[in-house]
Amino acid sequence: MLSRRWSATRPRVAGFTLIEMMVALVVSALAAVGIYQGFISTSNAFRQTKAQGNAWQQARTAMTLITEAVESAGYGLPITNCSQIYTNNFQSAGGGLLSLAPVSAQSPVSATLNPYDPSATPVNAGVGSYELQTVTGGGNYGSAPVTYISSVPSLTAPSIKVASTLLLNKSDLFLVTLPNASCVLGQITNTNPATATVVFNSGKGGSAYNLPQAFSAVDPGVTTAQLLNAGFVDLGNASFAVDNFYVGYKLNPITNTFDYNSVPSLYMQQYTALTNNASVPPSELIARGVVDMQVEFGYGTGGFVTSWGAPGTQPGRDVDAVKVVLLVRSTRVVPHAGTVTGNRITLFQNSTAPNNNNGVVSYVIPTALPANNTTGCLDGNCSHYLYHVFKTVIPVRNVIWAQ
Repeated sequence: MLSRRWSATRPRVAGFTLIEMMVALVVSALAAVGIYQGFISTSNAFRQTKAQGNAWQQARTAMTLITEAVESAGYGLPITNCSQIYTNNFQSAGGGLLSLAPVSAQSPVSATLNPYDPSATPVNAGVGSYELQTVTGGGNYGSAPVTYISSVPSLTAPSIKVASTLLLNKSDLFLVTLPNASCVLGQITNTNPATATVVFNSGKGGSAYNLPQAFSAVDPGVTTAQLLNAGFVDLGNASFAVDNFYVGYKLNPITNTFDYNSVPSLYMQQYTALTNNASVPPSELIARGVVDMQVEFGYGTGGFVTSWGAPGTQPGRDVDAVKVVLLVRSTRVVPHAGTVTGNRITLFQNSTAPNNNNGVVSYVIPTALPANNTTGCLDGNCSHYLYHVFKTVIPVRNVIWAQ
Protein backbone atom coordinates (compact mmCIF):
# COMPACT_ATOMS: atom_id res chain seq x y z
CA MET A 1 0.00 0.00 0.00
CA LEU A 2 2.79 2.39 0.89
CA SER A 3 4.64 1.46 -2.30
CA ARG A 4 1.68 2.29 -4.50
CA ARG A 5 1.19 5.71 -2.87
CA TRP A 6 4.83 6.63 -3.44
CA SER A 7 4.65 5.56 -7.08
CA ALA A 8 1.50 7.58 -7.74
CA THR A 9 3.02 10.82 -6.47
CA ARG A 10 6.41 10.48 -8.32
CA PRO A 11 6.96 13.52 -10.72
CA ARG A 12 7.09 12.94 -14.51
CA VAL A 13 10.43 13.47 -16.37
CA ALA A 14 10.30 16.58 -18.73
CA GLY A 15 11.22 16.18 -22.52
CA PHE A 16 10.37 16.94 -26.17
CA THR A 17 8.10 14.96 -28.31
CA LEU A 18 9.11 13.92 -31.81
CA ILE A 19 6.79 16.51 -33.35
CA GLU A 20 8.29 19.28 -31.24
CA MET A 21 11.80 18.29 -32.30
CA MET A 22 10.84 18.27 -36.00
CA VAL A 23 9.26 21.72 -35.70
CA ALA A 24 12.39 23.03 -33.97
CA LEU A 25 14.64 21.62 -36.69
CA VAL A 26 12.55 23.23 -39.44
CA VAL A 27 12.61 26.61 -37.67
CA SER A 28 16.38 26.35 -37.15
CA ALA A 29 16.93 25.47 -40.81
CA LEU A 30 14.84 28.42 -41.96
CA ALA A 31 16.76 30.72 -39.64
CA ALA A 32 20.10 29.39 -40.95
CA VAL A 33 19.00 29.95 -44.54
CA GLY A 34 17.96 33.48 -43.68
CA ILE A 35 21.23 34.19 -41.93
CA TYR A 36 23.21 32.73 -44.85
CA GLN A 37 21.25 34.77 -47.39
CA GLY A 38 21.81 37.85 -45.28
CA PHE A 39 25.52 37.09 -45.14
CA ILE A 40 25.68 36.59 -48.92
CA SER A 41 23.75 39.80 -49.49
CA THR A 42 26.01 41.73 -47.15
CA SER A 43 29.10 40.20 -48.75
CA ASN A 44 27.89 41.10 -52.24
CA ALA A 45 27.08 44.62 -51.11
CA PHE A 46 30.55 44.91 -49.57
CA ARG A 47 32.23 43.63 -52.73
CA GLN A 48 30.12 45.96 -54.85
CA THR A 49 30.94 48.94 -52.64
CA LYS A 50 34.65 48.05 -52.60
CA ALA A 51 34.82 47.52 -56.36
CA GLN A 52 32.95 50.74 -56.99
CA GLY A 53 35.00 52.70 -54.45
CA ASN A 54 38.33 51.54 -55.88
CA ALA A 55 37.37 52.35 -59.47
CA TRP A 56 35.80 55.70 -58.62
CA GLN A 57 38.78 56.77 -56.51
CA GLN A 58 41.21 55.93 -59.29
CA ALA A 59 39.08 57.88 -61.76
CA ARG A 60 39.13 60.95 -59.50
CA THR A 61 42.91 60.68 -59.24
CA ALA A 62 43.15 60.43 -63.04
CA MET A 63 40.96 63.51 -63.47
CA THR A 64 43.18 65.42 -61.05
CA LEU A 65 46.34 64.56 -63.03
CA ILE A 66 44.69 65.45 -66.35
CA THR A 67 43.42 68.74 -64.93
CA GLU A 68 46.87 69.70 -63.66
CA ALA A 69 48.44 68.85 -67.02
CA VAL A 70 45.92 70.90 -69.03
CA GLU A 71 46.11 73.88 -66.67
CA SER A 72 49.92 73.88 -66.91
CA ALA A 73 50.00 73.41 -70.68
CA GLY A 74 51.53 76.17 -72.72
CA TYR A 75 53.69 77.76 -70.06
CA GLY A 76 57.22 78.43 -71.29
CA LEU A 77 56.41 77.81 -74.96
CA PRO A 78 57.43 80.29 -77.66
CA ILE A 79 54.84 82.64 -79.12
CA THR A 80 55.00 82.33 -82.90
CA ASN A 81 52.68 82.28 -85.89
CA CYS A 82 53.66 78.75 -86.85
CA SER A 83 50.84 76.43 -87.80
CA GLN A 84 53.23 73.52 -87.43
CA ILE A 85 56.90 72.94 -86.72
CA TYR A 86 59.24 70.93 -88.93
CA THR A 87 62.26 69.19 -87.50
CA ASN A 88 64.73 66.72 -88.94
CA ASN A 89 64.35 64.16 -86.17
CA PHE A 90 61.40 64.20 -83.85
CA GLN A 91 60.63 60.80 -82.32
CA SER A 92 61.83 59.10 -85.50
CA ALA A 93 64.97 58.77 -87.56
CA GLY A 94 63.24 60.11 -90.64
CA GLY A 95 62.15 63.41 -89.11
CA GLY A 96 58.62 64.65 -88.79
CA LEU A 97 56.30 67.30 -87.43
CA LEU A 98 56.45 68.65 -83.91
CA SER A 99 53.34 70.22 -82.46
CA LEU A 100 53.87 72.74 -79.71
CA ALA A 101 50.16 73.36 -79.26
CA PRO A 102 49.51 73.45 -75.49
CA VAL A 103 46.76 70.85 -75.82
CA SER A 104 46.06 68.42 -78.64
CA ALA A 105 44.05 65.24 -79.05
CA GLN A 106 43.99 62.39 -81.52
CA SER A 107 41.36 59.81 -82.32
CA PRO A 108 41.55 56.91 -82.39
CA VAL A 109 44.42 56.01 -80.11
CA SER A 110 47.75 55.80 -81.89
CA ALA A 111 48.54 52.20 -82.78
CA THR A 112 52.17 52.79 -81.85
CA LEU A 113 51.20 53.18 -78.20
CA ASN A 114 48.71 50.36 -77.81
CA PRO A 115 46.09 48.54 -79.87
CA TYR A 116 43.12 49.30 -77.61
CA ASP A 117 40.28 51.03 -79.39
CA PRO A 118 36.57 50.63 -78.56
CA SER A 119 35.71 51.27 -82.21
CA ALA A 120 37.36 47.96 -83.11
CA THR A 121 34.30 46.11 -81.80
CA PRO A 122 31.30 46.04 -84.13
CA VAL A 123 28.98 47.77 -81.65
CA ASN A 124 31.26 50.80 -81.22
CA ALA A 125 32.55 51.09 -84.77
CA GLY A 126 33.55 54.68 -85.50
CA VAL A 127 33.71 55.88 -81.91
CA GLY A 128 37.32 55.62 -80.80
CA SER A 129 38.93 56.57 -77.53
CA TYR A 130 40.99 59.77 -77.69
CA GLU A 131 44.52 60.28 -76.53
CA LEU A 132 45.16 63.67 -74.92
CA GLN A 133 48.54 65.40 -75.10
CA THR A 134 49.77 68.49 -73.29
CA VAL A 135 53.05 70.35 -73.79
CA THR A 136 54.83 72.60 -71.29
CA GLY A 137 58.05 74.55 -71.79
CA GLY A 138 60.90 75.14 -69.41
CA GLY A 139 60.08 78.80 -69.01
CA ASN A 140 63.72 79.96 -68.92
CA TYR A 141 63.94 81.50 -72.37
CA GLY A 142 62.30 84.32 -74.22
CA SER A 143 59.88 83.90 -77.08
CA ALA A 144 60.86 87.00 -79.09
CA PRO A 145 63.57 86.72 -81.76
CA VAL A 146 66.98 87.52 -80.29
CA THR A 147 68.46 88.15 -83.72
CA TYR A 148 67.61 87.78 -87.39
CA ILE A 149 69.06 86.04 -90.42
CA SER A 150 71.40 88.36 -92.31
CA SER A 151 72.72 85.96 -94.94
CA VAL A 152 71.95 82.49 -96.28
CA PRO A 153 75.03 81.18 -98.13
CA SER A 154 73.13 78.13 -99.38
CA LEU A 155 69.66 76.66 -98.85
CA THR A 156 71.23 73.22 -98.59
CA ALA A 157 74.14 74.13 -96.29
CA PRO A 158 73.65 73.53 -92.55
CA SER A 159 74.70 77.04 -91.56
CA ILE A 160 73.49 80.62 -91.75
CA LYS A 161 74.70 84.08 -90.76
CA VAL A 162 72.86 86.19 -88.24
CA ALA A 163 73.07 89.78 -87.10
CA SER A 164 74.62 88.77 -83.77
CA THR A 165 75.55 85.56 -81.96
CA LEU A 166 75.87 87.29 -78.61
CA LEU A 167 72.90 85.50 -77.01
CA LEU A 168 73.33 82.21 -78.83
CA ASN A 169 75.01 79.19 -77.27
CA LYS A 170 75.93 75.72 -78.35
CA SER A 171 73.06 73.20 -77.89
CA ASP A 172 70.43 75.96 -77.89
CA LEU A 173 67.25 75.12 -79.77
CA PHE A 174 66.02 77.66 -82.28
CA LEU A 175 62.96 78.42 -84.40
CA VAL A 176 62.91 80.13 -87.78
CA THR A 177 59.61 81.08 -89.39
CA LEU A 178 59.21 80.05 -93.04
CA PRO A 179 57.13 81.99 -95.56
CA ASN A 180 54.38 79.34 -95.53
CA ALA A 181 53.62 80.09 -91.84
CA SER A 182 55.49 76.97 -90.75
CA CYS A 183 58.59 76.89 -88.59
CA VAL A 184 61.85 74.96 -88.62
CA LEU A 185 63.20 73.62 -85.34
CA GLY A 186 66.95 73.08 -85.09
CA GLN A 187 69.70 72.86 -82.53
CA ILE A 188 72.89 74.89 -82.63
CA THR A 189 76.03 72.78 -82.77
CA ASN A 190 78.48 75.67 -83.00
CA THR A 191 78.72 79.44 -83.36
CA ASN A 192 81.43 81.69 -84.78
CA PRO A 193 81.13 85.19 -83.31
CA ALA A 194 83.79 86.55 -85.67
CA THR A 195 81.73 85.76 -88.75
CA ALA A 196 78.31 85.73 -86.98
CA THR A 197 77.77 82.21 -88.26
CA VAL A 198 75.41 79.65 -86.72
CA VAL A 199 76.11 76.00 -87.53
CA PHE A 200 73.60 73.18 -87.16
CA ASN A 201 75.28 70.25 -88.85
CA SER A 202 75.47 66.53 -88.13
CA GLY A 203 79.19 66.30 -87.53
CA LYS A 204 81.01 65.42 -84.35
CA GLY A 205 79.05 66.72 -81.39
CA GLY A 206 76.05 67.39 -83.62
CA SER A 207 72.44 67.16 -82.59
CA ALA A 208 69.78 64.64 -83.49
CA TYR A 209 67.71 67.71 -84.34
CA ASN A 210 70.19 69.17 -86.81
CA LEU A 211 69.24 70.26 -90.30
CA PRO A 212 71.82 68.54 -92.53
CA GLN A 213 70.11 69.84 -95.66
CA ALA A 214 69.03 73.07 -94.05
CA PHE A 215 65.83 74.79 -95.10
CA SER A 216 65.36 73.19 -98.49
CA ALA A 217 64.87 69.83 -96.80
CA VAL A 218 61.67 70.97 -95.10
CA ASP A 219 60.42 73.50 -97.65
CA PRO A 220 61.72 72.96 -101.20
CA GLY A 221 59.97 76.12 -102.36
CA VAL A 222 61.73 78.51 -100.00
CA THR A 223 64.13 81.06 -101.45
CA THR A 224 67.10 82.91 -100.03
CA ALA A 225 65.32 86.23 -100.37
CA GLN A 226 62.39 84.99 -98.32
CA LEU A 227 64.65 84.01 -95.42
CA LEU A 228 66.56 87.29 -95.21
CA ASN A 229 65.65 89.25 -92.09
CA ALA A 230 63.59 86.31 -90.78
CA GLY A 231 63.45 86.20 -86.99
CA PHE A 232 65.75 83.78 -85.18
CA VAL A 233 64.01 82.67 -81.96
CA ASP A 234 66.39 81.22 -79.38
CA LEU A 235 64.69 78.60 -77.21
CA GLY A 236 67.71 77.95 -75.02
CA ASN A 237 68.51 74.40 -73.99
CA ALA A 238 65.24 73.90 -72.14
CA SER A 239 63.21 70.87 -73.15
CA PHE A 240 59.50 70.61 -73.79
CA ALA A 241 57.71 68.37 -71.30
CA VAL A 242 55.07 66.24 -72.97
CA ASP A 243 52.32 64.42 -71.04
CA ASN A 244 50.36 61.93 -73.11
CA PHE A 245 47.23 60.29 -71.64
CA TYR A 246 45.61 57.31 -73.34
CA VAL A 247 43.52 54.21 -72.67
CA GLY A 248 45.40 50.98 -73.24
CA TYR A 249 45.99 47.36 -72.37
CA LYS A 250 48.61 45.98 -70.01
CA LEU A 251 52.00 45.49 -71.65
CA ASN A 252 54.01 42.36 -70.95
CA PRO A 253 57.56 43.68 -70.38
CA ILE A 254 59.11 40.31 -71.18
CA THR A 255 57.41 39.56 -74.51
CA ASN A 256 56.70 43.25 -75.28
CA THR A 257 53.17 42.30 -76.28
CA PHE A 258 49.81 43.57 -75.07
CA ASP A 259 47.43 41.47 -73.02
CA TYR A 260 44.09 41.78 -74.80
CA ASN A 261 42.34 40.11 -71.87
CA SER A 262 43.55 42.67 -69.33
CA VAL A 263 41.34 45.43 -67.99
CA PRO A 264 41.63 48.60 -70.11
CA SER A 265 43.21 51.35 -68.05
CA LEU A 266 44.37 54.94 -68.31
CA TYR A 267 48.11 55.37 -68.83
CA MET A 268 50.37 58.42 -68.95
CA GLN A 269 53.51 58.63 -71.06
CA GLN A 270 55.76 61.48 -69.94
CA TYR A 271 58.80 62.52 -71.95
CA THR A 272 60.51 65.54 -73.44
CA ALA A 273 60.14 66.64 -77.03
CA LEU A 274 63.86 66.06 -77.51
CA THR A 275 63.68 62.41 -76.55
CA ASN A 276 64.45 59.84 -79.22
CA ASN A 277 62.22 56.79 -79.59
CA ALA A 278 64.83 54.48 -78.09
CA SER A 279 64.86 56.36 -74.80
CA VAL A 280 61.16 57.20 -74.41
CA PRO A 281 60.23 56.12 -70.88
CA PRO A 282 57.56 53.44 -70.42
CA SER A 283 53.99 54.45 -69.77
CA GLU A 284 52.77 54.65 -66.18
CA LEU A 285 49.46 53.18 -65.02
CA ILE A 286 47.16 55.95 -63.78
CA ALA A 287 43.75 54.33 -63.25
CA ARG A 288 42.50 50.79 -63.86
CA GLY A 289 39.12 50.21 -65.43
CA VAL A 290 38.97 53.27 -67.70
CA VAL A 291 37.35 51.85 -70.86
CA ASP A 292 36.87 55.08 -72.81
CA MET A 293 38.14 58.66 -72.85
CA GLN A 294 36.41 61.29 -74.95
CA VAL A 295 37.74 64.81 -75.50
CA GLU A 296 35.93 67.91 -76.72
CA PHE A 297 37.49 71.33 -77.31
CA GLY A 298 35.97 74.68 -76.41
CA TYR A 299 36.89 77.02 -79.28
CA GLY A 300 36.88 80.77 -78.99
CA THR A 301 38.81 84.01 -79.07
CA GLY A 302 40.21 86.13 -76.28
CA GLY A 303 39.77 83.43 -73.69
CA PHE A 304 36.00 83.05 -74.19
CA VAL A 305 34.50 79.79 -75.44
CA THR A 306 32.02 80.43 -78.24
CA SER A 307 31.47 76.86 -79.45
CA TRP A 308 32.32 73.26 -78.65
CA GLY A 309 33.49 70.63 -81.07
CA ALA A 310 35.65 67.60 -81.65
CA PRO A 311 39.43 68.22 -81.75
CA GLY A 312 40.59 69.48 -85.12
CA THR A 313 37.14 70.50 -86.38
CA GLN A 314 37.79 74.24 -86.11
CA PRO A 315 41.38 74.81 -87.31
CA GLY A 316 42.88 78.24 -86.79
CA ARG A 317 40.89 78.97 -83.65
CA ASP A 318 42.21 79.00 -80.11
CA VAL A 319 41.34 76.17 -77.73
CA ASP A 320 40.20 77.93 -74.59
CA ALA A 321 38.88 74.93 -72.66
CA VAL A 322 38.97 71.15 -72.74
CA LYS A 323 36.13 68.83 -71.81
CA VAL A 324 37.29 65.39 -70.68
CA VAL A 325 34.92 62.44 -70.23
CA LEU A 326 36.09 59.19 -68.64
CA LEU A 327 33.95 56.06 -68.66
CA VAL A 328 35.04 53.86 -65.75
CA ARG A 329 34.13 50.21 -65.22
CA SER A 330 34.56 48.25 -62.01
CA THR A 331 37.57 45.95 -62.19
CA ARG A 332 35.59 42.89 -61.08
CA VAL A 333 32.20 41.37 -61.75
CA VAL A 334 29.49 42.69 -59.44
CA PRO A 335 26.76 40.08 -58.89
CA HIS A 336 23.26 41.32 -59.68
CA ALA A 337 24.61 44.58 -61.09
CA GLY A 338 21.86 46.17 -63.08
CA THR A 339 22.50 46.19 -66.81
CA VAL A 340 22.33 49.51 -68.62
CA THR A 341 19.17 50.04 -70.64
CA GLY A 342 19.90 49.08 -74.22
CA ASN A 343 23.53 48.43 -73.23
CA ARG A 344 24.29 52.01 -74.34
CA ILE A 345 25.91 54.60 -72.04
CA THR A 346 25.57 58.26 -73.03
CA LEU A 347 28.81 60.22 -72.65
CA PHE A 348 27.89 63.68 -73.98
CA GLN A 349 26.25 65.59 -76.83
CA ASN A 350 28.38 66.41 -79.88
CA SER A 351 26.89 66.76 -83.33
CA THR A 352 30.32 66.75 -85.03
CA ALA A 353 31.53 63.42 -83.62
CA PRO A 354 31.54 60.34 -85.88
CA ASN A 355 28.78 57.77 -85.42
CA ASN A 356 27.26 60.00 -82.75
CA ASN A 357 23.76 58.49 -82.75
CA ASN A 358 21.89 61.72 -83.56
CA GLY A 359 24.29 63.98 -81.70
CA VAL A 360 24.83 61.68 -78.71
CA VAL A 361 28.31 60.27 -78.20
CA SER A 362 27.79 56.96 -76.46
CA TYR A 363 29.51 53.73 -75.54
CA VAL A 364 27.85 50.37 -76.22
CA ILE A 365 28.65 47.67 -73.66
CA PRO A 366 29.92 44.59 -75.51
CA THR A 367 28.41 41.28 -74.44
CA ALA A 368 29.92 38.72 -76.81
CA LEU A 369 33.64 39.38 -77.08
CA PRO A 370 35.98 36.64 -78.38
CA ALA A 371 38.05 34.60 -75.97
CA ASN A 372 41.30 36.12 -77.21
CA ASN A 373 40.15 39.71 -76.66
CA THR A 374 37.72 40.02 -73.76
CA THR A 375 39.00 43.46 -72.60
CA GLY A 376 39.04 42.03 -69.09
CA CYS A 377 35.37 40.99 -68.99
CA LEU A 378 34.40 37.58 -67.61
CA ASP A 379 33.48 35.26 -70.51
CA GLY A 380 33.58 38.29 -72.81
CA ASN A 381 30.40 39.72 -71.28
CA CYS A 382 30.92 43.26 -69.99
CA SER A 383 27.34 43.86 -68.85
CA HIS A 384 27.68 42.56 -65.27
CA TYR A 385 29.91 45.39 -64.11
CA LEU A 386 29.38 48.78 -62.59
CA TYR A 387 29.88 51.81 -64.88
CA HIS A 388 30.18 55.49 -64.12
CA VAL A 389 30.77 58.56 -66.29
CA PHE A 390 33.14 61.25 -64.98
CA LYS A 391 33.14 64.66 -66.68
CA THR A 392 35.15 67.83 -66.19
CA VAL A 393 35.75 71.09 -68.07
CA ILE A 394 39.29 72.48 -67.76
CA PRO A 395 40.31 75.99 -68.86
CA VAL A 396 43.46 76.31 -70.96
CA ARG A 397 45.08 79.11 -68.99
CA ASN A 398 47.94 79.88 -71.38
CA VAL A 399 46.37 80.19 -74.82
CA ILE A 400 49.21 81.23 -77.11
CA TRP A 401 48.88 78.88 -80.06
CA ALA A 402 46.08 78.35 -82.55
CA GLN A 403 45.22 74.71 -83.01
